[in-house]
Amino acid sequence: MSVNTEKRTVIKRTQYRRSQVMRSFRGSTRSYFASEKSWEFAVEALIFAIIAAISTWPIFSAAEALNQFL
Repeated sequence: MSVNTEKRTVIKRTQYRRSQVMRSFRGSTRSYFASEKSWEFAVEALIFAIIAAISTWPIFSAAEALNQFL
């Protein structure tokens, strides 16, 4: 009977390395969002507000119908 032994190299992640990985991720996301144009955000926010305003009408209509029913 033979026994095979393997030597493995275990790399322990320290808190220092983990923070470096997080910093690089934060840096890449910051650079991505910094390149976004603010007017695009304003247009998207306006479109969202319009959609939200339009979607409130059926809710108030349903509440009025329930009020009349009860």
